[in-house]
Amino acid sequence: MPRPDDLTRRNRAKLLLIIALFVLPPASAWIAWKYLGSAGVDATTNAGTLVQPARPLDVAGLHRVGGGAIGEGDLRGHWTYVMFANGGCDATCEQQLYLTRQIRLAMNKDMQRVQRVLVVDAPPQTPLASQLESAHQDLIVAVRDAGAAPLLQRFRGNGFSTGGAQYFLVDPLGNLMMFYDLEVPAKGMLRDLQKLLKISQIG
Repeated sequence: MPRPDDLTRRNRAKLLLIIALFVLPPASAWIAWKYLGSAGVDATTNAGTLVQPARPLDVAGLHRVGGGAIGEGDLRGHWTYVMFANGGCDATCEQQLYLTRQIRLAMNKDMQRVQRVLVVDAPPQTPLASQLESAHQDLIVAVRDAGAAPLLQRFRGNGFSTGGAQYFLVDPLGNLMMFYDLEVPAKGMLRDLQKLLKISQIG
């Protein structure tokens, strides 16, 4: 028959084992996040840069070329690439339009879940308007006015701005969630979008 001291030690060992079963998983997850976060997990999760926390967007101050306001509903229900151009569409703008068009086309059957918006500071002149209409039929061209200042502010932060160097991804709920530089390869962009569409129940 076990002695009382032996029973106490066994019970204590069982208690410590139970505690370990509950404590070790979150502890190991915290350690992995703490020490592997930027060097491991984040580095392999996405090609774009996450905007943290995601920023809800108010699209007041945007209207379509030829009239008609763009509302929040226009940014909802789709994964939306947003680009900015000032004074026309320079080489950087053209490259962003080309990349996002090719990424959208590469989604095949899911192509309709993705849309693209180019925000400009003035209605495009006739040559540019014709070029955009010919090469980018799916593109929504949004002209901004003074009322768009709050929206523009949402697209400014650490490492990104509306100056045209970055382009952005907005989720189907209208939240700015990620941005890209032109150095990001198209393969990485495509992988990001495929993962997002796979796990998304909306858009």
